[in-house]
Amino acid sequence: MLANEFMKNISIIMGRGIEGCGVTKFTIEQCKYYERNDYTYKVFASKDKSWTRKNAHNTDNIHQLKFSKDDEVDAMIEEVNQSDIAIINSLPALSLKEEAIENFKRMLSEIKIPVALIQHDHAMASIRRNGGLDEAIERANIIFVHSTTNDFAKYAGEKVGGSVTLFGEEEGTPIVAFQPGMYFDEVKEKYWKETCEDQHHHKWIGRTTSWKGYIEMFKYHNNYLMLNDMLTTYEGIERSPAFLGFRELSEFENLLAENPNEYDLSEAHGSHVQVFGPYVQEEMLERMSKVGFGYQLSRMKPHFIQRSIEYTHCEVVCTGTIPVFNKRYGDACTHRHYGGKLSEHENSGTIWFDENNFDETLDQMLQLYDNTEKRNKMRNDAYEFYKLHQDASYTFKDIMENIKNVI
Repeated sequence: MLANEFMKNISIIMGRGIEGCGVTKFTIEQCKYYERNDYTYKVFASKDKSWTRKNAHNTDNIHQLKFSKDDEVDAMIEEVNQSDIAIINSLPALSLKEEAIENFKRMLSEIKIPVALIQHDHAMASIRRNGGLDEAIERANIIFVHSTTNDFAKYAGEKVGGSVTLFGEEEGTPIVAFQPGMYFDEVKEKYWKETCEDQHHHKWIGRTTSWKGYIEMFKYHNNYLMLNDMLTTYEGIERSPAFLGFRELSEFENLLAENPNEYDLSEAHGSHVQVFGPYVQEEMLERMSKVGFGYQLSRMKPHFIQRSIEYTHCEVVCTGTIPVFNKRYGDACTHRHYGGKLSEHENSGTIWFDENNFDETLDQMLQLYDNTEKRNKMRNDAYEFYKLHQDASYTFKDIMENIKNVI
């Protein structure tokens, strides 16, 4: 099919199902892009496994089916083949029934249209937990990765002779970097507040995964924030196996069973971290919009990053709180528009959390207290900086342009 005859009918396949984290959010924003740009689409998601965060987002427009059921997969294959292209957003977890994984592989062999594979995992340990991995790589006409130097890019390149390229002009299956876009204005309009309800409230969001930075946050709170009568809340901590190690790190108030909207935190300033469980995204964003500082402290090795920031980075910025991001992440991530590393830009509006210099981090925060003009400039700078970096209008356009140049 020629680029000027490019497809407008998309099938999206979520082999892992609705896990409620980054892939689910990516799919939701992807659908918005298609709706706003006159595409038609249908999303197919496995419901062979129920995930803890499955209700974190509104997923009413996603069709769920059992991949372990032959007749349901047959119907999906028939519908997919009526599309112009299939975009695979996730692969089935190895923990699914064998029948589900085998039917996913069968689908790959029976669909007759071009396939784009988007791989959201970073490290090989996570990637190997996917079923149908090699089959999806070999079936794909184009592969998208967060970084063309990450583990998956290397693995896929060795499998199919893939070439790391921007527009697929080299031989082999092109392996292309992508960014997970979000519509910034839509989130800002809903949550941004004119004034901060509690400048002394610091909110960390993430999961019970050490690279999300909760260890460093405990150290910062216990040695700096708590001593200055600040309040720190965590949201997103689940009782996974990693929680056994989490609870040994520090004293904290275990509120995993509590509703953050109903819990009274008025007496918690100057005390230990208040730890809440998994959140409903929209409710968390409303709470984030009322606090002084929003923390997204993910850290990864530089070869995993390239240009992508996470959805939680974007969400913090769009609520109007002051973003506090891991400096090591900012040192590794290149701005889409300006070039250069995020942490190098004076107009990022970001407090770069430096675990080797907590004094500087705290000093920047103290300068913002009761300084409305400075606070407003900083959060507005952050909004414009990150919108230009990763708004969905740019990132999904890039993805579709790359597909057009290959298919």
